[in-house]
Order: sequence, then structure tokens, then C-alpha cells
Amino acid sequence: MPPPPPPLARGLLRAADLLLAALEAFLVLILTAMIVLVSGNVVLRYVFNSGITVTDEVSRMMFVWIAFAGAIAVSRRHQQLGVDALVTALPALPRRVVHVLANLAILFCCWVLVSGAWGQMQLNWINTAPVSGLPIALTYTAPWLGGIGIGCVAIANTVGAIFGLTDAGMASAQKDDGA
Repeated sequence: MPPPPPPLARGLLRAADLLLAALEAFLVLILTAMIVLVSGNVVLRYVFNSGITVTDEVSRMMFVWIAFAGAIAVSRRHQQLGVDALVTALPALPRRVVHVLANLAILFCCWVLVSGAWGQMQLNWINTAPVSGLPIALTYTAPWLGGIGIGCVAIANTVGAIFGLTDAGMASAQKDDGA
């Protein structure tokens, strides 16, 4: 069992947990709005022969936001898909080294995602969706924030693995079975 984290680390972990709770509330809100929009539009189309024209565009943007915000939550909970049979068979020090290298690779991928999404955001602030009139850049804001969020989780996991504060899994060193 790893030693208890220092007070500063405990405070940061508490802040991360609060941000995760806010992110999950945001996900619930978006999913609920998306269900109401799409279901309402189906009822309007088939029962009243009318509909809400912006539903398709807005629900598409919401889906992108759900995907990237959910990726942050999954990353923080350390519940992404992975095959770790070889890594768990390693002794403690090589396992920590592998986790540091894996998190550095994640950071590189996050950098590529964030820089690409930033470029697309800059290009698309003046372009608007044809029906809703919303800037197309709102869609590219989701991967930008997603890359930043996953990068922050990877930094925390890397620091935890380097200093042996965790078993190189989650930054909090606690198993999380989800909500």
C-alpha cells in the first residue's frame, strides 16, 4: 500500500474529485437535453407533422461534447479499455517506468489533439452552422478541452508514478468502481 499523499496532494485530489463531479453533472445535463430534443422532435414529426429544425445540428454538437467530456471522466476514473496483464506481472519499479512512459505517450497524443483542435477553432469561429447559426468552433472546443483534461489526468498519474505515491494507476491510488 502506498504512503498517504502529502496535504497539498490531498487538496489537489479533492479539487480533482469536485471537478469530476461537476463534469459528470454537465454530462447528465447534456444527455438529458439531447434526449429531450431528439425525442421531442420525433414526436413533433410523426404526430404533428412538424419539427424543430435546429435539433439535428445541436444534438450532433452535444454528442461530440458528450464523447470528449466522457473521455475525461473515464480517464480520471482509470476505466478506459486496456490490456495490462503484462504490466501487472512486472515488479514494482519496471511497472512504474512503464506507466510513466505510457502517460508521456498520452501527453504527446493530448498535445497533438489540443493543437489540432485549437487550429480548427481559430479557423471556424467565423463559420456558422447553416440552421442554428452557432459557430462551428463550438464543436472543436470539445476536443480542445478534452485533450487538456485528459492531459491533466496524465500529468497527475505521471507524477504519482514517478514519486511512488500510487501504484501507477490512478492519481488517487484508489480503486473506483464508478458512480
